[in-house]
Amino acid sequence: MAYQIKQLAKLAGVSVRTLRYYDEIGLLPPAYTGENGYRYYETAQVDQLQQICLYREMAVPLADIKQLLAQSPAEVVTALQVQYQRLLAQRQQLDGLLALVQTTIKTQQGGTNMSDSEKFNAFKQQKLTENDANFGEELTEKYDAQTLKESRQRFANLSEADYQAMQATEAQLLTDLKTKPALASPIARRIYQNHKKWLSYNWPTYTAAMHRNLAAMYQADDRFQSYYDDRAGQGATALLCQIITHYAQD
Repeated sequence: MAYQIKQLAKLAGVSVRTLRYYDEIGLLPPAYTGENGYRYYETAQVDQLQQICLYREMAVPLADIKQLLAQSPAEVVTALQVQYQRLLAQRQQLDGLLALVQTTIKTQQGGTNMSDSEKFNAFKQQKLTENDANFGEELTEKYDAQTLKESRQRFANLSEADYQAMQATEAQLLTDLKTKPALASPIARRIYQNHKKWLSYNWPTYTAAMHRNLAAMYQADDRFQSYYDDRAGQGATALLCQIITHYAQD
């Protein structure tokens, strides 16, 4: 069956303008254009639009969708499996947050009592889930599964005092980064030492090579760059990576 553009738009729940745009950028050309100038879409285009809508729901950029549609079925399956794992992590993150909010509401209403330890443990679990959702794939590429498992356990077992110390260490690190110190200065060395100390709250073991790998990941990922640049000023991430590379020697 061939659909005119308005019919397909209604079927898929998208606008006619969207379908026209997809045609303009070569993402979803019609099967053919009639003598009347109308676009017509057949089964192949319907199936392709279904894939596009799925990718859009997963917030995949249009440029990436175009590349995905050109891949082989096996490559598409691999890409979908990656997206599936990310969605699972996001769902776990939301489930944990919903549970924490629900418990907090009950506590505020006087329906239940939540100890300080329970509040803190729930918060730590939420942080772990959030970290997995945001950076799980990148960390898996850089570090082995056992190291990541032990790292998560180490963070989950932090006492409240250790967690506060971890936060204070990071706060000092960010304060020092804002001064944009010279690479060979005492402040730069303190930044390195505090970053190493901050990592020790998460990492079961430390090596200079692991530290340098982390710096490389910071430089390659805009999300890591934003984390430090937003807190310590533009260029803070690049400076931190230079300091790590300079001081983290075997």
